[in-house]
Formats: sequence, structure tokens, C-alpha cells
Amino acid sequence: MDDFTRSITLGSSRLQHEELVQQSAVVMRLGMMLMASGASAYRVKSSMARLARAVGLTEHHAQVSFTEISTTSYAKGFYRTEISEQRAVGINAHRIDALGEFVSALPSQISPAVANRTLDRIEALPKLYAPWLLALIAGIACAAFAFMNRGGLLECTVVFFAACAGQFLRSQLLHRHINHMAVWILCGVLSAGLYIAVMTGFSSAGLISADHMVGFISSVLFLVPGFPLVTGMLDLARMDISAGLSRLTYVVLMLMSASFAIWLLSFLFDVPLSTAPDLGLPVLALVALQIIASFCAAVGFAMLFNATPLACTWAGVIAALVNPARVWLTDAGLAPQLSVAIAAFVAGLLAEVIAPLHHRQISRVSLSVPAVVTMVPGVLFYMSMAHFSNGDVTSALAGMVQVILVFAAIGMGLAAARLMMDKNWLYDRDTQKLGSLRADQHMR
Repeated sequence: MDDFTRSITLGSSRLQHEELVQQSAVVMRLGMMLMASGASAYRVKSSMARLARAVGLTEHHAQVSFTEISTTSYAKGFYRTEISEQRAVGINAHRIDALGEFVSALPSQISPAVANRTLDRIEALPKLYAPWLLALIAGIACAAFAFMNRGGLLECTVVFFAACAGQFLRSQLLHRHINHMAVWILCGVLSAGLYIAVMTGFSSAGLISADHMVGFISSVLFLVPGFPLVTGMLDLARMDISAGLSRLTYVVLMLMSASFAIWLLSFLFDVPLSTAPDLGLPVLALVALQIIASFCAAVGFAMLFNATPLACTWAGVIAALVNPARVWLTDAGLAPQLSVAIAAFVAGLLAEVIAPLHHRQISRVSLSVPAVVTMVPGVLFYMSMAHFSNGDVTSALAGMVQVILVFAAIGMGLAAARLMMDKNWLYDRDTQKLGSLRADQHMR
């Protein structure tokens, strides 16, 4: 930075003013696009810093939270400060990958106009999957979770239709920019309510017994905010405290909103909150079905995150390898949080190995996050919240402690894989020092 740094409004020529405005604006635009897509704070800051250097800025300071970015850009002795807020919170893994490829391939110099044209093209990319298809995928993913939670054919089938309806309603409400807490409550009531209605109807008609409520909570698992949960924990691991805490606050609010729907219906209809008995399947059949269910669940969540078909497939493969192994380690007597940490670590390593094979087309986050979302104890969390609401504090606290430990284990496992494989994680790189950035160390 020059010895005499002046505000852009004091002593700058019109040309200097316009140039710095364009440089600062295009860098901010990149950050806001990444933030709107659900990228972690470090990815946002690192990507902005690399574009800032390429467009000719000498320094670029950025403070990133879950919904806001504040930047100060320096060039030729002048500075410009900008503050932007992002209200449209969502997940778009395809856009994260496209922006990552753009940043990774940046030349040493690029004009703001050329950078903006590329960002225009990326911003215009349509969603990869239609709402009706995502509804079907959410149904399949939740049915797979229902099986992993010991649900039988009937439970999985009803969960499929209930989750389909809930996800379709969510897509319509989010398209109209309805408050997220209201969306989560309404979709939770619809999905879980449909499940209860169908099962109660079958039971009243004498077609089934009254103990088929095992899929009640599985029907709303598409509402688990897995992507911000994982990226929030990674933010904390990177010491991006403000971003991590604000992101996890959003996660807690969404979980609480869905939990309210679970509690309300379980209270009104006296739904049993007990663990389902073992299905009694042969070992080989059970393992095969767990592999298939893990694959389907991870692919489903990856599609909900708008990941490319290639990323969805690889995420499914990783989940099919690590999630059944995690289940069997737990069944063998290993502490659940330890088996989750091991499985998340292996998932992170596999993502580190697979992502570079496709030449920056897919990022590690598009592979690892959907794979580990299958380990998020959504059922246990919702059951614990329902126990709290019903006054069963002992059961609620026991479940909540286990949930917190598993959440921490997921973050620790992925962070350990990053520390082992990524120098940007092993060493604390200051993204404000643009001259020290190296192209070979950009986040993949």
C-alpha cells in the first residue's frame, strides 16, 4: 500500500474513481455470487482476493458473514469501501464449481469488463433440475433414510410420497421468497402430516397394526440444512468465527422450525417416539441395501444442492463406501461420534483424491458435503426436540448430547482431511496480502 492512502472521494481524478469503482464492484460481485450459492467464508475471501489481484488492486480486505460482505479495496494510493447484503440464502453447488473454475483459471491480469462477462455467463446458468424432479429425488432420499432407520417397505413407500409433497411445496414457497422459518414449518407439517394420515387410515381400516410410525420423522429429513451445517463447522475450523456462528445460527433456526412441526403433530396425534426394531434381514442383504440406500440418499441431497450429475454420482459412491462402514462400526460397539469422525475423514480424503481427476470441473465440497450429510443424525435431533417439548428432559438431553457430539465429529473428520491434503488449511494464509497468493494453492 502507498504511504499516503486517500479516500477515493478526496483528490482522485474521474478516471481513477471509475477504475477503482469497477475493480471493487466486480470483486464484490464474485463474493456475493459465491455467498448466495452457499460457499464457505474462506472460499469467498480467497476467491475475491485472487480476482482482486488479477484486476489490478494492490490490497483487498474483506469481512464475510453468512449474509453480508464488507470490503475495502486499495489501488494507486486510493481506497474504496463497500458493504453488501445477500438476502437470498440458498445452495447451488454447480455455481460454486463454475465460479471456482473461473477463479482457478484467472490470468495474471484481467479487466473488470471481461471478468463481468464471465460472471454474467455463470449467473445465467439455469438450475440443473426441475422442481418436480427434485421432489421425486427428495422422496427417494428420505425413503432411503427411512430404511437406514429400520423402516420397512410400507414405511419407506409412504415416506417417499410424503417427502415428495413437502419438497415440492418448499420449492414453490422459496420461489416466492417466503420466510424460511415459515417454509420449514409448513413443509414439516405437510410431510409428517401426510405420513400420519396415511398410516392412521391404513390402521383404522385394519390393514396394518398401529406401530408403523417409524417413518414419521424420516419424512421431514429433506428439511435438514446439511450443506450450511457442514460449511458452518468448516468455517469455525478455519477460525472464520463470525461466518461460522451466523451460518450455524441459521441451521439451528431451520432445525427448530422443522422440530416445531414434529412436536405439534406428535402432540396432537400421540405419535410414539421410540426406536424401531431390527428388520431381521440376512446380513448380506442388509449390507447391500445399506449401500444402495446410502448411494441414493447422497445422490438425492447432491441434486437438492444443484450439483452436477458427475458430482452427484461421485458423492453417492463415496457415501456408499463410508456410510455403511460407519453403521457397522457403531453396531460393533465403537462410539457413534468416533465412527462418524472416521467415516467423515475418509469421505474427505476420497473427495481430495477424486476432485482433481476432473480438472477443476467439480470441487471437493460438492463431493464431501452430500456424502457426509447421510451421517447427520436428523432423526435423533428431531426426537430429542420432541422429547423436550413433551417434558421428557432426560431422554431429550441424552439425545441432544449425542447429536452435538456427532455434529462435531463430522466437522473434525472433514477438517482433518483438509489439513492433511491442503496447504491452505495447514498454514494460515492471509488473503489480504495479494502479492503472496499462489495459483497452485487456490482452493480446489
